[in-house]
Amino acid sequence: MAVSQTSATLQMFAAFVAKELGLHFRKERFAELAQKMATLAQQEGVEDLERYLLQLMSAPLGKERLRLLASALTIGETYFLRDPKSYQVLEERVLPGLIAARRRGNRTIRIWSAGCSTGEEPYSIAIILSRVLRDTTGWKITILGTDLNEHALERARLGVYGKWSFRNAPGWLMNYFTQRPDGSFEIANGIREMVRFGHLNLAENADTPSPIAGGADVIFCRNVMLYFHEEQIEKTVARFRAALRPGGWLFMGPTEVDHHKVEGFTCHIFDGALALKRSDPRQKATRAEFRVPADAPTPQPGAHPGRVVGRTVTSAAGKQPPANKTAGGPEFHAAPASADAPQGPDLLQQALSLFDTGAYEKAAEVALAGAQHAEHLALAARCHANLGRYDQARELCERSIRLERLNPHNHYLLSMIREQTGDEEGAVTSLKHALYLDHDYLLAYFALGNLFRKRGERQEAEQSFGNALRLLQRLDPNEAIPDTEGMTAGMLIHLIKGISRR
Repeated sequence: MAVSQTSATLQMFAAFVAKELGLHFRKERFAELAQKMATLAQQEGVEDLERYLLQLMSAPLGKERLRLLASALTIGETYFLRDPKSYQVLEERVLPGLIAARRRGNRTIRIWSAGCSTGEEPYSIAIILSRVLRDTTGWKITILGTDLNEHALERARLGVYGKWSFRNAPGWLMNYFTQRPDGSFEIANGIREMVRFGHLNLAENADTPSPIAGGADVIFCRNVMLYFHEEQIEKTVARFRAALRPGGWLFMGPTEVDHHKVEGFTCHIFDGALALKRSDPRQKATRAEFRVPADAPTPQPGAHPGRVVGRTVTSAAGKQPPANKTAGGPEFHAAPASADAPQGPDLLQQALSLFDTGAYEKAAEVALAGAQHAEHLALAARCHANLGRYDQARELCERSIRLERLNPHNHYLLSMIREQTGDEEGAVTSLKHALYLDHDYLLAYFALGNLFRKRGERQEAEQSFGNALRLLQRLDPNEAIPDTEGMTAGMLIHLIKGISRR
């Protein structure tokens, strides 16, 4: 069943996927591609993976094949009000001006959520719009969610979600849902009626007409282009510009594209959220200009409360490790316990106290008394890693991920463990998982850049360091970055630029 990562068939199939779906699998992700396709082949009763890949490439993809392939290769994980700063900009900066302008004339608002997955994003947009425009009488509102994955769209149309879709959501959001007897939550009819869904492949011909007739006022496309190749990103951004009305807004992840190379937009940063505004067509298209509003407060560091970073920047930069650290490897820091984490009576706090004193053996023993919880397993993994027991650390970390697979910090921890055992390719994969789950994970970009540089992949290293620099430029240069032994944003910028020149 196995296919070598250097297989000509696998390489051809990666190119085929890029052409047909717009999904770019670099060589270091070939193992991931092969694993996903092997699972799909088994589901279809095919044992020979290479024959299965050749079969897929030998004829045009039908609708059902495309649906299966998209479901297998895309990750449909999202949640309500993800990236809250972007929604704050939409609510406080974009929609009020748009509504005021349209109230005097044609009362239309058109918004497109591209890559909407299971629907949390377009429903979040509809909720925000309903908060700003409380009376929609006389208004024609279009909120369209599109995605490549038909299975995800089916769930979106259903409008029923489990508790995991509301992680980090404010309490008022639940006013727009009704709890069902099975414990799930159904979107309110008024919000559901504002949103429609449709299948769309962003890799299709860029000349395909816009799905928003009359032009969109706002387009959201976040966490979609992380793995697009550069040519596909350029075509997709051009497609969005063509779909926007003059002065329309495009919201993307701050590290998904190089905004200095975006044509036909001006770039605005509002307290850490980034949005592109389509330039007036009567003016010559210019490269994006970064405009920081004078009243925008200084963004805070990218690390979230409780973030586990582990790999220290000073260690990655080649400085001597602290005296209490296991020789030859990074020190694996412990994360603060979350206040509502399920755990035995004070078990985790006791383990953390032991960890802080360097009593890793005892800390691991206490943490494993609550081994049914992901946070306990992750702490035990750190203890074993600090003792140089990387096989045990990896096994515990993987168990933690199986319990809580959407926690980016544990994928980051696994990357460190993999790197220490010489599994650099696995470390890269784990970092990419972490960055998919949290695309503002600053130190993960820095770590990924160091790994690529170590492997001699200079272009990929420069891209990762560039992503880190773009996040750092939003911080005060004197701001200390958590888990870097006191390093400031300015110092890390200097360090990255120094590394890039070598």
